[in-house]
Amino acid sequence: MNKILNEIKKIQSILGVQSELLLSEDQASTEIKLKIIKSLLSANNILKKKIENSLQKIVNLSNEQIINFDLLERGVRKVLKMKGDKEKNVQNYFEKVFRSLTKREANSYEGDIETEDYGFEIEEPSILGKKVFRKELYYLQVELIKLQEWLNKTGKTVIIVFEGRDSAGKGSTIKKFTENMNPRYYNIVALGIPTPEERKDWFGRYSSKIKNGMLNFFDRSWYNRGLIEPVMGYGSEEEYNNFMDTVTNFENQLVEKGDYLFKLWFSIDKETQKRRFDMRQKSPLKQWKYSPNDAKMQDLWDRFTEFKERLFDKTSTINHPWVVLDSNDKRISGLNAIRYVLQNIPYENKNTELLDKEFPEAMYVLKPEE
Repeated sequence: MNKILNEIKKIQSILGVQSELLLSEDQASTEIKLKIIKSLLSANNILKKKIENSLQKIVNLSNEQIINFDLLERGVRKVLKMKGDKEKNVQNYFEKVFRSLTKREANSYEGDIETEDYGFEIEEPSILGKKVFRKELYYLQVELIKLQEWLNKTGKTVIIVFEGRDSAGKGSTIKKFTENMNPRYYNIVALGIPTPEERKDWFGRYSSKIKNGMLNFFDRSWYNRGLIEPVMGYGSEEEYNNFMDTVTNFENQLVEKGDYLFKLWFSIDKETQKRRFDMRQKSPLKQWKYSPNDAKMQDLWDRFTEFKERLFDKTSTINHPWVVLDSNDKRISGLNAIRYVLQNIPYENKNTELLDKEFPEAMYVLKPEE
């Protein structure tokens, strides 16, 4: 374990990368992180013996697995914000994390940094080694091929909404979904600035792009009107209020014939976003991804958060909840996104054991109580 952590520190030092997802000397020690987690639980009056024991079981696994206590702390904070019984929610969360850790392949940080730009851009290090990641992704992509065949056979349609802050990993996750799929049976929708006519028929602008019998990936979606437009001042208050009042009915209509809709939210912290913006500007192959709006998003961080919370509260429903994926580590969020979609569609010959290996400390479902 110490050898692995030392390799992480060495690579991090060489690259000049500072990441919350890596255990480094300038990060809080495990003991301090645990104290922070316990203080959060205590402040919410739920640091009971059962919960403390569940947390300790996770800690005990740290001799066998690399456990990201930064990620665990962020997960606890998010779970505490969920509606319902806080004690029950945290207990369920710790139990899911423990079960997941016991099923994971022994992890090794291999000292390799994956890059999509062949030397032009440094890809962020991940707590998940590349060989383990590629192996898990390979088998998940096999499942995606099974899903495609099932959709082609049944005529069912899958709609996946990818939302989140700029640079959160939406596009790279869509790539993980599609890189080995039959291109004839999936559809990526990434729309530009709407015309005046499209603004008047907001939902029709998006529903008209959905192709039946396929996987439809929306790289940003109709939720632009509930988030980007009010944050940036592009739309009117009347348009925003009308959207918030009618979006649930629209989504119910999309799947009234038994199709499937998933709403994935990719969550990053402010420092990670800034680092990714900096990397984009330095990359000859990714400069096009950086726009003047990106610079504004750092300044509008709190306003974005305000509208995001409103969005979650109003539009996360029993049938179509928001699935929040911690995407500070893109490898983990990518695997979690694929697994969640596959888990919730009854396609044929499903490998359920493979799909039961998610990283629950980096994902939570905002499903309101019935």
